[in-house]
Order: sequence, then C-alpha cells, then structure tokens
Amino acid sequence: MSRPERESRLTENEAAQELSPKPTTTSVKPIERDPAKPAGKIGAAVEAQLDATLWKLQAGTIGLHDLTPGLMAFYAIGHSDGIASIAPQLEQAICDRDRYYSAAFSPRQPINIGPTYAALEATRRNIFSGGTE
Repeated sequence: MSRPERESRLTENEAAQELSPKPTTTSVKPIERDPAKPAGKIGAAVEAQLDATLWKLQAGTIGLHDLTPGLMAFYAIGHSDGIASIAPQLEQAICDRDRYYSAAFSPRQPINIGPTYAALEATRRNIFSGGTE
C-alpha cells in the first residue's frame, strides 16, 4: 500500500467519526446483579445439560464431533491432564512389560559377569579372618 492511499483512508475514517459524534450502543443490556448476593459457580446455569451430554458421550450415543469447540476443548484438556497424571506409572508398566517379556522369552542364556555377592562375601570373610582363599 502506498503512502497516499494510507493517508486517504485516514481522512475517510476521520470524516466518518465526525458524522457520528455519539458512540453507538448495543441493544443488549448487561445483566444487573445484586452486589449483596454472591455470584453462582461458573456453568451452574447449564449444569443439567452438561451432565446429560457427558453421559451421552460416555455411552457413545454422541461423539466428540457433536460437541461445540468450547466444550470439546474442556474434554480435551481433561483427557490430557488425566493422561499426564498417570504417565509415570504407564512408563513403568511399559518398561516392566518389556523386561518380563525378554526375561521369559529370550533365547540367550544370561551372562554371568562375575562371582555372586554371596561368593564375594565368603571370600572377604576368609581373607579378614586370617584364612586363605
């Protein structure tokens, strides 16, 4: 956009503001609340519908594609928080599964790296008690 076009837009906007000096108002009036009464919990007005929708979703009569984007976001956040809360236990279970499977079905014999702990302790007792190996 060139500079003269930008300046002409500014002058048109300024002219429009001069034509309507009063700010426009909406036809929707804000709800007047009594300050003495505490506000209810968020979602209290639609709790019955949300509960019915939750059970329909659980039963499978409706799918995620039937939800509004806002409601789907609540569902997705709850799902990801649930997965994150059990992630350590899930990782441990996967590691245990792999370890037990390889222990049960590995065709190789385990490699003995050295003497067992009991054999080492017996040797140490003999050495420190003055005996020989």
